[in-house]
Amino acid sequence: MNSADVSRAQTWADDLVRWEAKGWGDAGNAMKRVAARAKVPFSKVWALKYRPPKEIASHVLSRLEAAHAAERERQLRKLADETALTAIVAGPDHPAVRAAGALLRAAAVEPDDSGDDLVPPPLGTRARSSRRRPPPELTDLPLFRAADPRP
Repeated sequence: MNSADVSRAQTWADDLVRWEAKGWGDAGNAMKRVAARAKVPFSKVWALKYRPPKEIASHVLSRLEAAHAAERERQLRKLADETALTAIVAGPDHPAVRAAGALLRAAAVEPDDSGDDLVPPPLGTRARSSRRRPPPELTDLPLFRAADPRP
């Protein structure tokens, strides 16, 4: 593999580590998590970050590319969901909604307009009291209400 492949692998590894890092000082642990997720040896991810190799194996390159593409798609789906929520709350003419929509159009990902999973549950006492009851086959056990006080 040539230096262009090494450069692409460096870019993908750097992006994955940056996206995975949870804060300052977490780069090493983020590299371990990225390596485990991409099924690439940790030493390869570390080397791409700190000591670029002269060449890179094709299977490492393809796994990093697949992991980068999957993470990018996940982040774009999250952005589409957040855009739909913001459009519900702030309106479709809000600058943040328009900017996110432009980014999603540039990435060719359409926001999910179904809205079924985007509408938050209603607030108030009714939302708290609508807990599901356990099925009857679980409540007729002999010790189900053993801890309840006796009348």
